[in-house]
Amino acid sequence: MILPYTDSILSFIIKFDVAIGMALFCFIKEQLLNLRDICFPMCCCSCGEMVDSEGLCPKCWKRIKWVSDPRCRICGVPFELDISSLCPQCISKPPHFDQAISVFEYDDFSKTMILKFKHGDATYMGKLLAVWMHRVAAGLTADLIIPVPIHFLKRLKRRYNQTELLAMELERLCGVPQEPRILEKEKQTSPQEGLTRSTRLRNIKGSFGVNPGYARLLVGKKVILVDDVLTTGATVNECARILKKHGAEKVMVLTAARVNLDRVHLSTGPLLQPE
Repeated sequence: MILPYTDSILSFIIKFDVAIGMALFCFIKEQLLNLRDICFPMCCCSCGEMVDSEGLCPKCWKRIKWVSDPRCRICGVPFELDISSLCPQCISKPPHFDQAISVFEYDDFSKTMILKFKHGDATYMGKLLAVWMHRVAAGLTADLIIPVPIHFLKRLKRRYNQTELLAMELERLCGVPQEPRILEKEKQTSPQEGLTRSTRLRNIKGSFGVNPGYARLLVGKKVILVDDVLTTGATVNECARILKKHGAEKVMVLTAARVNLDRVHLSTGPLLQPE
């Protein structure tokens, strides 16, 4: 014989058990997080000082030179005065990419963070940099995210490609798919550091290619090309040329940093300095 209200009683017991279970789970999770913070306290990504949340301490935050307007609407180089939308270089010889956006200037201070991320196995910094990049790129619309590739020999030595880490985090943040297999570094080149812009252009020309098996994914697509640092723009410009050659409709460059440039004087054009 089934007692009256049996279903209601069973339902109450199940809900009670679930509530107790969730409360216990939340309590255990909270204690584990507290234990993690004690054993592995969060530190500033730049100086290593302890912080309350992931990122930079107040001192280091103030030292970051954020890239802001006025700047060229194509290459993103800063202007001294807000009296033009394009720099002389983009007027005389427009790049293959349609727009370049960076988060902060690459100077003696930010260089430490970038080099730790790029060469120092500090892969955890990819999450923070990607969050900043996602914020400055909020107005962009794209179909695909493509990281700037490195040669496979360099990848073997470094063990990872930092731009792929940024692309993966950006995919997680904005939902735009990233595909690291489309663009390839086919030719190993000498390091770009210390080279003039013209030498960089000659050095990088013809070193990138598109994987034939993935070329169809580019046709008619708006692409965000991701790199860690923009110096003269030679690398991303060559990548954009190759991507458009294989059908990409638009290529927008997104980087964490750009070199600490002298602001553009409209009489002389941008003064691009090597790293």
